[in-house]
Amino acid sequence: MFWLRWILFSSPLWLVFGGSWLFRTVAEFQLMHESDAIVHAINRPIGPISPFLPAEGIEGEIAGLIFEPTLKRDEHLHLRPNLIESWTSRTVLTVRCESEEAAGEAEARIRAGEAPAGGPKPVALERLDSILTVVFDGVDGDLETRLLKGLPSELLGDYLLVRVSSAHSVEKLVGDWLADSAEMSQVRMLEFNGDREALLFLRGETDRVLRDLRLYLESNPGASPRLDLVGRRCHTSAREQLIDLRGGVTWHDGQPFSSRDLAFSHAFATGPDSPLPLVRSFAYVDSLEVISPLRLRVKCREVPSNFLEIWERLPLLPAHRFESDGATENPSRALTDFLDEPVGLGPYRLERRRSDGGMELVAHEAYPFGVPGEARLRYRQFFSLESMLLALRTGTLDLIEPDSRFSEWARRNPGSVEIIEEWPRFQHVVVWNLDRPPLDRSPVRQALARAYDPGAILRAEESEYQVPVKSLFAPGLSMVAEPMLLPLYDPRGAENLLEREGFVLDEKSDHRRDGQGQPLAFTLLVSDSNATHLRLALGLAEQWAGIGIEVKVETLPWEEILAGRLPGRDYDAVLVSWELPKGRDLRDWWHSGASQAGGGNLGGLRDAEVDHLLESIWEETDPVKLTELTASLQRAIAALQPCLFVCDSGRLLTVRPGAIEVRAPGVEEPVPLESIGAPLANSRPWWVKRIPAKP
Repeated sequence: MFWLRWILFSSPLWLVFGGSWLFRTVAEFQLMHESDAIVHAINRPIGPISPFLPAEGIEGEIAGLIFEPTLKRDEHLHLRPNLIESWTSRTVLTVRCESEEAAGEAEARIRAGEAPAGGPKPVALERLDSILTVVFDGVDGDLETRLLKGLPSELLGDYLLVRVSSAHSVEKLVGDWLADSAEMSQVRMLEFNGDREALLFLRGETDRVLRDLRLYLESNPGASPRLDLVGRRCHTSAREQLIDLRGGVTWHDGQPFSSRDLAFSHAFATGPDSPLPLVRSFAYVDSLEVISPLRLRVKCREVPSNFLEIWERLPLLPAHRFESDGATENPSRALTDFLDEPVGLGPYRLERRRSDGGMELVAHEAYPFGVPGEARLRYRQFFSLESMLLALRTGTLDLIEPDSRFSEWARRNPGSVEIIEEWPRFQHVVVWNLDRPPLDRSPVRQALARAYDPGAILRAEESEYQVPVKSLFAPGLSMVAEPMLLPLYDPRGAENLLEREGFVLDEKSDHRRDGQGQPLAFTLLVSDSNATHLRLALGLAEQWAGIGIEVKVETLPWEEILAGRLPGRDYDAVLVSWELPKGRDLRDWWHSGASQAGGGNLGGLRDAEVDHLLESIWEETDPVKLTELTASLQRAIAALQPCLFVCDSGRLLTVRPGAIEVRAPGVEEPVPLESIGAPLANSRPWWVKRIPAKP
């Protein structure tokens, strides 16, 4: 009677599972007839959508639709205005005159064009007591000299200029000293440049005040204060930028976008808890001031030639979401909620997360660059290959993130889908710990590079293709004219290099050993959740074993690698990926100044030539010289081999043939997606579902 009891007790389960299957099948069948959206089949739940870090696949695509950049790159990868509509650089000179009367005469001479002699006219001139503030358009390093040369010396004040700098809170530091000092009468004028620098103009008997100030700073080492005597000066010069924003832009929740949002985003990105490596890039900014809803003033010492690239990298956050009462009480929760339900300025907004792990996006009607032609984007999971194929055949499925079963079906049915390659976006590298022997030796790293055969490891996967590395930079940049020539596959040459370094092959164990009998071995660290990285790591270990190097592949959660191993350089080698940079500033990758704990120079490269090239690239304004410098940098990195350049990867887009066309604003005729050149991301907001013509 056991079989009878089994049927009685399991019958309710049959009903539950049967009902669930029937409900799911009917729901999927109903979706076969929906034509209100571009439907994109996903093969896993969609994770958090973040504006902070580059993401691959679906998360990266959705982030590009929800968030809008401050500046955009055209088809030639040149930066163009976007939310930042215009910018102006200015030189501000502050002149301390001998008296109020002297300031009046100096003002008259400047207005009459006597100073600067033969130079530009000021765009603004203000006089307050004995102080003149003169503003000129543009950045000219010689302007202050020419201005002062045009004014009689008896009109100018005679002061000792002292600079006090600190890591932070310099205004409080100097203010506390002034409140307690008996020598404050010698300080005639005081000027602050942001939160890190104070300028003190001293007059009279200055020895005692300097001694008093030095003792005070030495007794307050917490902010790392420093005192410098600049010399006899009557003026200071500063650079400033005026950044004007596009008007009429609104967030997805209807709130207006303003300069307050840009200021908040800058503060978030450069704060001590920022997830972004932007502190170094924005170091040129002394202070940022909101002067109107659509204008900011940026005060700085110098305006770098690539300042637009810096602002391009700044992710925009809605200040009203993070400055509300609840968000300020629990900022971590506010950030988590934002990543789960993001609010942006892009062409599409998140309507809801679906129960199947997908998302529904709808067009942002207030998008300032034109409302997208496709009103809805649907990212959803199909619960079976059969239901996906049915949707594909009925024309209601347009794009697919394939799994292994679908890829196998597509191989057996050529022409059923079309594969489009996006430009390579990510670079995968093995970072060597340059502080650990024997990886601290350049010939050993060169041997490891020569023992790597890309043709045996790289391949196209379901949604990604891999190609050998050709550059440190993103493809298509005009400042990169030459490829980076990496070592070619040469296992015999690799063995010769190792033998010259004293690593001889032990024929019994097939492992190389040094003169003390120590094996040539190291551990390669990879993320346990990245199947591609694990496959690449195992392939590399096998190739290196062929020349006698023993490599252990260790897997750990990425969070543990990121927070526990990388900051303290606690590894021999680690396989990581980074986004190919579209800008010129690679100091965070390779400069010795970024090799400290928490810096982006993960392996600890310290090379004077590389540092000089990086700084020259940062400062260069001549396009021809810039091209020469990038070529020199790539040659230097290829020679040093601070990491093994494994491959670049790009996205593979699987599309139903003829399903998508591009209909950009102002263009009369739509263009088939298949004919759009890379990068496809530029055209993504204007994809629409192609409606077949009726017979």
